[in-house]
Amino acid sequence: MAIVLWLYAINKYTGEIEEDIQLAINTSPGLTILDTSTNVVTVSLSGPRNIIDRVSDMIKDNKIKARYDFPDMSDIQNDEFAKTIRLSRRNFNFPQEIRLDSIVPNEIDVILGRLANRYLEVQIEKKGIPALGYEITNEYFYPHEVLVTGPTNVLKEAEMINTKPIDINGLTSGQSRTFPWTVGLEQSISFLRDDKYVSVPINCEEKVNVWFQISEQQDIKKFEKIKVNVLHPINYDFKVKLKDEYIDLSLKGPKLMLDRLNSKDITAFIDVSSLTPPGPYKQPVDCTIPEGLEIEGNSPEVHVDIVEATTETR
Repeated sequence: MAIVLWLYAINKYTGEIEEDIQLAINTSPGLTILDTSTNVVTVSLSGPRNIIDRVSDMIKDNKIKARYDFPDMSDIQNDEFAKTIRLSRRNFNFPQEIRLDSIVPNEIDVILGRLANRYLEVQIEKKGIPALGYEITNEYFYPHEVLVTGPTNVLKEAEMINTKPIDINGLTSGQSRTFPWTVGLEQSISFLRDDKYVSVPINCEEKVNVWFQISEQQDIKKFEKIKVNVLHPINYDFKVKLKDEYIDLSLKGPKLMLDRLNSKDITAFIDVSSLTPPGPYKQPVDCTIPEGLEIEGNSPEVHVDIVEATTETR
């Protein structure tokens, strides 16, 4: 009976859990981390049930941490070097009542690099697209170069640093009055290492002023079969014949305006009041189009034949 009661008490008041914990590795001044074999470790814990349950909640709330602090390594001269760190209980802030049964992995490979300063060109990073019918026709930013602190080996090959993404979604020409926008810079640079992209933290405290010129998107649209009307005095004594009664016309201007326009909205005509037989004549066609649009290419012309009207056609 005593053994049974002891086993019951053990099972009721002790517990075990297995959890993943994010590992934070801190370097000494002048160094930075270029890569690690992993940044998450799996721990197996046991202890009193009530404390185990509380520790599980603390891990989920990121109150239990795994941390490793490198000692001072200012005497190292290499731009890049590797170290293997070993984790133990002292790298975690577990309550004293908790037993740490295992850490997987307990050895982690770390690649460190020395820090340096270098000026890099700024590259504007945008996300989204302007409002329908609008486009960015020009952009300007200042400064064009900024001082960056980062790993020596990475900065040797880096040429530019991106701004944080600028949201241009839905912009219209009305937003042009709100510029300049002041934007920050990304605090990391990505580079290729062993066929995979690695993101390395850098530091740049400068800001960039950005201007965008936003204009209505321009386009060219062809309109077909526009009827040519003939204008002449009421008592015009001549008969007018058009070789082509319809013309095609290409207009250019704001895309939104062109999209709403069709051939029936365009008036085309010629005035033959000053023409007398015999013909034929090559006459320019006058077109009435909305303000803001213009004819693309040469103005249209039609061939006109003027003959004297007979008694039957008068």
